[in-house]
Formats: sequence, C-alpha cells, structure tokens
Amino acid sequence: MARQSDFGADSLDLLLDTICNVFGGIILMAILVVLQTQTSAGQIPELGPQEMERALEAQRLCFECERLQARADGLSRHREEITRIFCATTSPTGERLADAQVEFRKAIEEARGRAKATESDILATRKDLAKSEDALRTAGQTLEEKQVEVERLEEELRQAQAPPSRRARLPHQRGMVVGEAKYFMILGGRAYYVGYRHRGHHHLHVEQQDVAEPPPAIYEQEVRIVPRANGGFAVPERTTPGDTLDSLLGSFQPANDYFVFFVCNDNPSFAAFQRFKAAVVANRFHHVVLPKIAEGGAITVQPWLLHEAE
Repeated sequence: MARQSDFGADSLDLLLDTICNVFGGIILMAILVVLQTQTSAGQIPELGPQEMERALEAQRLCFECERLQARADGLSRHREEITRIFCATTSPTGERLADAQVEFRKAIEEARGRAKATESDILATRKDLAKSEDALRTAGQTLEEKQVEVERLEEELRQAQAPPSRRARLPHQRGMVVGEAKYFMILGGRAYYVGYRHRGHHHLHVEQQDVAEPPPAIYEQEVRIVPRANGGFAVPERTTPGDTLDSLLGSFQPANDYFVFFVCNDNPSFAAFQRFKAAVVANRFHHVVLPKIAEGGAITVQPWLLHEAE
C-alpha cells in the first residue's frame, strides 16, 4: 500500500514540473517576442507629415487606378457583348441601313448649317435691298424735281425765243375805283384766286383756295404769293354759260366788286389775261392790271388803298 502511494505522488510531481516548465517556456517566449518587437519598431524610421500625405495619396491613386481599370474592363466586355449581339441579330442589309442612317444624320446637320448661313445671307440681302430702295426713291424724287425744273427752263426758253404777241397789251389806267377788290394772279394760261380786300381797308386777305401756305392779313407790306399745285383754273377761249369763269363772275356784283389782275411777264399769261378781261368787261366789272415778274413761279405783291381802273 505504501509503495503505491509513493508512485502516485511522484507522478503528480512530474506532471506539475512539466506544466511549470511549459508555462515558463511560454513566458520566456513571450518576453523574447516583446523584446524582438521593440527592437524592430526602434529600427523602423518615423514618417513625417509630408511622407504620410504622399503615402496616402499613392494609396488613393492606386485604388482609383484599380477602379478605373475595372470600369474599363467592364465597358470592354459590354462593348464585346453588344457587338456580338449586333452581329448575331443584324444582317448585312441592316448594317448598310445603319450606316446610311448615320450618313443621313450627318447630311441633316450639314444642311442645317447651310440653312443658317443662307438665312444670314437673306437678312443681309434684305437690308441691302431696303437701302437700295431708299436710295432709288430719293433718286426718283430728285429726278422728278430736276424734270420739273428742266420743263420750266424749257418753257422759259420757248417764251424767250417766241416773237412778242400782238395781243399782249395792258390797258391804260383812267381813274380811281372803289369797292371790294378781288385779286387774281395770271400765270401761264391759268388764273389763281389770291384773295380780297374790303372797301376802304388797307389789309389784303389771302385765301388758301389757290395759294400755297397763305400768309396772314397783309397791311401794306410786300408778300410772296406762290400758286398752289393743281390750283386755279384754265382761262377758256370763250366764256360759256355754266363754266368756271361764268360761275365766278356770277358770284360777284359789278356795283360792289372789281378785279385786280397780277399778270406775269410771259405770252401765255398775257393771252389768258386778255380772255379773262374780255369776260370781265362783258359783265360790266371794273378791273385793274398790275404787271409782275414771276420768279420761280411766284410773285411779290403789295396791297393799295385805292386803285386806278380802266
């Protein structure tokens, strides 16, 4: 019994020694590992802020390159898949149609560009056309004015070259006449009503019937009388009942009215005055004749208190 007890105690002692040795070895190994780690950590150089930032940037760039490479690989695989599907589902005719569609779209874009350029050219042409029309209109007006001036000069030349008319004779003044004076301008075969002056008054009332831009009442001062375009009336060769001259004479009374003629210095004006005067005398009116020199188709007149009538 005693011998068995000693054997069991020895076994336990051996087990305890073994366990203690194992733990001691583990502790020794742990101490060695810690010492080795501290030694290695002391050998690693410490990085500054700039080195750390560059290291982080390098890692970020590497990650970005890997991401872009993966995306490029994915797109390449997608393109290959689309090409495979297109080749599998599209015939040669379809390919030609697709190419034709692309070309057609390009042609449409080019046509749009040409259309915009054409619109710009059209706008510029319209502006030039408007300027040309304005210039043409101005030139036409100038031409008309020059033609009127040429016709007037030709008429003056014909009158200057024509022999003196034997019928152009102004009457002699015989005595004073009273009443309301009716002023008429005789120019180139036409008679223009200038205005009137009341009995015993000094001022002349210019009417706008046959006078362009009539001035206000004139008080014994000279004024320029310009006949209105298309105004007046042509003095007829013979007065007939109901014509313009007959109606004019019928609107006045010989006892209250008399005529004052401003006769311009040309043969047609003298001839028209002779016809007008014959009708006035036939209707028992007094008349006064004042020769005038027409300058540019206008005359200068001045009213008088009394007139000497024929």
